[in-house]
Amino acid sequence: MTAVPPTSEDLVGQLCNESNGYFIQRSDPAHAKAVGSYDGCKIDQVFGQHWAFQVGLGRILSAPHVTQALQSLWTYNFTPDVGPYRKVNKPGRWYAMPGEAGLLMVTFPKGNGPKIDDPAGGWSAMYFNECMNGFEYQVAGHMIWEGMVLEGLAITRAIHDRYQAARRNPWNEVECGDHYARSMASYAVFLAACGYEYHGPKGYLAFAPRIQPEAFRAPFTTAEGWGTFPQRRTDQVQTASVGVRWGRLKLKRLRLGLKENFRPAQVAVKLAGNPVSNVSSRVSAQELTIDIEFLEELAIEAGNDLAVELK
Repeated sequence: MTAVPPTSEDLVGQLCNESNGYFIQRSDPAHAKAVGSYDGCKIDQVFGQHWAFQVGLGRILSAPHVTQALQSLWTYNFTPDVGPYRKVNKPGRWYAMPGEAGLLMVTFPKGNGPKIDDPAGGWSAMYFNECMNGFEYQVAGHMIWEGMVLEGLAITRAIHDRYQAARRNPWNEVECGDHYARSMASYAVFLAACGYEYHGPKGYLAFAPRIQPEAFRAPFTTAEGWGTFPQRRTDQVQTASVGVRWGRLKLKRLRLGLKENFRPAQVAVKLAGNPVSNVSSRVSAQELTIDIEFLEELAIEAGNDLAVELK
């Protein structure tokens, strides 16, 4: 009998299950004692899936395994006070001080950390004990994408509290150096909260608010303009509008998130108050979305709103 090779999903499950709830790093036998997280619960273990959401590639890894890994980060790596942990695990820079909350880079809930015997001195192993803003924001945004909204906002709030003006400069979230670029990953939290996706050449725009979708309002940017997206929901009706305030927006397809069990039978679209014809729509019950497609590309100019009513 010919053995069936494992699929990528099999390997994903194996890596996650072997570590009892999170992904692990397999060591390279040729560099078995180099710096690595190995059996540790590492902050960016499912970073690839977060990036895929952010650039519109959708689901690439098994949802149950990814959410399990994120839950492990919340369980093992987030703490409302880093002091007790850092008292025992001393090496590392103090981006979060005793009494402050943070998401630690790597923890070892199943045992002690690896023995490091690196020719370079293994100095970078001190990173494991730190709270780095950019990595924290990445996990927070990913959690919000995956529906762990409370946890994602708690991590974001921890960074915000660390950088309140009474403690530090709120305009300089230090990570490795002053005004470090990776802290700009905070914008990913905003995109996740909006459920925002955009593809300029395809004329595709999407919103699926994760925070107060019943009465939501947020700014958005596109290739040639920017504007405001408000949304309201009741049990039977959902309204939304794409209002361009500067520049213009070319639009062929608009995707909106839907309330669970809401299947609109009517879709009405107006541009600058005038009905738009030649519109088709498709509901995805699995993804809780509706795609509204325009047979002729719309050019929404500054000062005009595209209004949508679903009921």
